[in-house]
Amino acid sequence: RPAVFSGPPQTSTKKGVGLSTNTRVALQQLLLFAGAVENYRLASERIVDNPDMQRLSMEYMVAMYGPDKLNNPGAAEPIIRRMIELTPDEVANHFALARLYEDAGQAEEAESILRRVVDLQPGDPSVYLQLAAFFNRQEMFEETIIALRDRARIEPDNPEAYYTLATYFWEKAFRDFRLNEEEQAGYVAEGIVAVDQALELKDDYHEAMTYKNILLRMQANATTNKAAQDALIAEADDLRTRAGELRLEQQERAVAAAAASSSG
Repeated sequence: RPAVFSGPPQTSTKKGVGLSTNTRVALQQLLLFAGAVENYRLASERIVDNPDMQRLSMEYMVAMYGPDKLNNPGAAEPIIRRMIELTPDEVANHFALARLYEDAGQAEEAESILRRVVDLQPGDPSVYLQLAAFFNRQEMFEETIIALRDRARIEPDNPEAYYTLATYFWEKAFRDFRLNEEEQAGYVAEGIVAVDQALELKDDYHEAMTYKNILLRMQANATTNKAAQDALIAEADDLRTRAGELRLEQQERAVAAAAASSSG
């Protein structure tokens, strides 16, 4: 595998060097983190008869090497690979390894790992969502949509799968200023198709109604036909009103349920 990680920068320990308060605090934190890592390492090596505790110790150890602590991805990599060896079917470990490579600028290796996870767990929706999120961060829109469609393919009765597709089409049409009018109109239309599929499965899906309302207004803004524009805006207005009503009903039910729970 590619050697892409290096250890953290070395800190001078020579005596007589004047240190600021912030530097001393930072060094103390590093010492605490290093001590925690050692404790987790010992736990992961010695608690072999308790796989759950061993796994937890390794997860904590990886977290200690994160960017907000010791910031040493090179040390985290072999631990994550060991976790994968111990529980190869646990997709979260593969995701963590892929993100490690992505953050190190090794996008091809990260993609390769994620595609292997898809082969490992083709029936798990989360693997397609992770792949889609990766492609989205890499600004690879068509690949993002393919991954999201694959997710919808294995969850054909899940309205959220189609709703998610619609949100990505909206974001592309709304935020990508490189698109020409025809391209933007195409993405808006695909977003409406996706959100309609979500509403067919769940007709009180107020989040989906909100997005359809926005997409219809984008369609209305793009048309020069006054009658068609008025019809699109009227439909969007109805959806916005209905979405607000459903949202309020949901909030009222949540408040009532909380009150019943506290009184019971």
